[in-house]
Amino acid sequence: MPIDQEKLAKLQKLSANNKVGGTRRKMTKKSGSLSASNKDDTKLQSQLAKFHAVTVDNVAEANFFKDDGNVLHFNKVGVQVAPQHNTSVFYGIPQEKGLQELFPNIISQMGPESIQALTQLSAQLQQAQQAQKAKEGSNDAEKKDESIPELVEGQTFEGEVE
Repeated sequence: MPIDQEKLAKLQKLSANNKVGGTRRKMTKKSGSLSASNKDDTKLQSQLAKFHAVTVDNVAEANFFKDDGNVLHFNKVGVQVAPQHNTSVFYGIPQEKGLQELFPNIISQMGPESIQALTQLSAQLQQAQQAQKAKEGSNDAEKKDESIPELVEGQTFEGEVE
């Protein structure tokens, strides 16, 4: 089938002005703000309102002792309590710290189990220090022994000294 070049050029000129297909809506990106956590916070607040939770003021810090010896430390903390439902809520950013980092100020907050763990920790520390000192002492003794020559049978050093 022969193609007329004039008609083809005319059709191409007309089709350049027309769009083929439907119009597309621009896809907008949703801003991924903290909407999920805000929803969780509002749900939590509504549940606490149902429990008639009371805000406790003047709480300087909170510490949660973990089984592995570390402490979850809340420096600036908000506390709400609903005692009739045995519920306490702590708001803040926790930091996981070792017991040694919080040591001087934390003794009054420790229970009997934690104090026992602390005494065990101090005993281990003392044993480690004693072992370190004993190791250093044995190294010194070995250095002294290295300067003394070993005797070989049949060989004397008395002749060389005189």
